[in-house]
Amino acid sequence: MTNDLLITVFVPVYNGEKYLEHTLQSIQQQTYANIEILLVDDSSTDGSLEILNHFAEKDARFKVFVKENGGIVAKSMNYIMHKIQGAFFFYSSQDDLFSPDLIEKMVSRQIETAADTVLPDMEFYFEGNKDNAQIIGLNSNKNIQLKGKEACYASLNWTIHGFAMFKSSLVQSEFFPEDAFDSDEYVTRKLFLKSNKIVFSGGLFYYRQDNEHAITKSFSKKNFYVLNTSWKLLKLLKENNFDEEVVFKHQLVLMQQYLDFRILYERYCFESEDDKNEVNLFLNQFKENNFKTNFYYTNFNYVIRNLKFYYLGFVLVVKSPVLFKIFRIYKKLKS
Repeated sequence: MTNDLLITVFVPVYNGEKYLEHTLQSIQQQTYANIEILLVDDSSTDGSLEILNHFAEKDARFKVFVKENGGIVAKSMNYIMHKIQGAFFFYSSQDDLFSPDLIEKMVSRQIETAADTVLPDMEFYFEGNKDNAQIIGLNSNKNIQLKGKEACYASLNWTIHGFAMFKSSLVQSEFFPEDAFDSDEYVTRKLFLKSNKIVFSGGLFYYRQDNEHAITKSFSKKNFYVLNTSWKLLKLLKENNFDEEVVFKHQLVLMQQYLDFRILYERYCFESEDDKNEVNLFLNQFKENNFKTNFYYTNFNYVIRNLKFYYLGFVLVVKSPVLFKIFRIYKKLKS
């Protein structure tokens, strides 16, 4: 197999010293050597930067950048875009792990198929657990090749995962929205849609699930802004002419999310009154800006079959704040 392809691995870092060395070792020990590892430290306050510099001093493939703390990965992604030198790009969190042959297997499959995007096997990793769930190919079929729209659809419910080796030019043509901490959920679907071909490879990416300090495992005011990502994804599905049922199901998800966050707002203990006021303003503006259309009146029979009390709750939110208080009490009792 040729080693001509330079692969860029990107790892954003913030206070990740607990798992960081193990993660970087798993990247350093790849059987495919022609890689650059771009490490962006988001002004960590622990020993993360020392660990990064140690690897960079010993191995020139590791390149360390330090930026002002931005609080979300999207800002680090946008910061690093113009520094990418590799033909293909792979993202990892600071606590994930690579099997030794991960990049080699992805590159081999890309050369074989000329695909824009390659998906390895992925494991929901709990350290010490021998029975971790995995996502392998499309329903365990690794020989299938997908078109962009097919991959985007399969990713909506995680039939396939999003930890892919993407052609760098596809990634570099995107801006990662900075109004939500999970904007990769949206951009990854855009990258699938833009790919000429999506294929599957061997190699195993370990997606760590047992780090209680990971941004995806903690809850703060940032989580309310997940609504922005869900709304962008809904628009993406509409703009790319997905089936009406697919679009409508995501509308129902968005309605449910809004209702859940509205109820959670009443229960959540914010760090400050300013944070509480900020989130309240965001939720009110989100409803005002995005729920004035009449999409919830369309496909009425489908709604009746599938949404049940969430449809009723959505109408109450929009039409009657008083009745919504009753609905909120009902949902509290139900939970």
